[in-house]
Amino acid sequence: MATGIILAGGESRRMPGDKAFMEVAGRRVIDIQLEVIDGLFKEILIVGNAERMEHLSVYAKDGVRVVEEPVKGKGPLGGILSGLRLSDSDENFILACDMPFIKREAVAFVMDGLAGYQVSVPRTPKGLEPLHAAYRGDCVGAIGRQADSGNLKVTDFYREVSVHYLLWEALRRFDPTGRLLYNINSPEDMESAAGFR
Repeated sequence: MATGIILAGGESRRMPGDKAFMEVAGRRVIDIQLEVIDGLFKEILIVGNAERMEHLSVYAKDGVRVVEEPVKGKGPLGGILSGLRLSDSDENFILACDMPFIKREAVAFVMDGLAGYQVSVPRTPKGLEPLHAAYRGDCVGAIGRQADSGNLKVTDFYREVSVHYLLWEALRRFDPTGRLLYNINSPEDMESAAGFR
């Protein structure tokens, strides 16, 4: 079975407080995510930086491991690389910790899209969604080379691997409101999210 990987190591530049503990409608986003993807994966890893380990431990339970990212200071690209290095699965689902409206069926659809490819990623009118995407473990080489070069744009390594681009129209059927890929980056986003629920 595959591994689910929640990235909780990013800096909260525009959000007050810690993104890994933000709440929507009185519930922590990571708790919502864990509930939605429960049973889809053999294991879920919550990957964070060293400073967060003690606080993130509240999420640890049977089937959920909180782990320190081995790749430091490389942004979301480093988070993906860390997660894949820590996983013992060939198939992995990467998820940012700031997406409160994910849908179980959409996650499964993205995972199914990995068949015959190294990456399965949604393509929306706003662009690619690499932090709600599936990756094979053998992407580690390409990601590592890119990170070592200093280029931290998450999707640039896609040129070196086989990628299945999933149409937004196909994903929208799991959430006609179109909110399933909504992520929270600012207090304004938080207010909008609170109004959605």
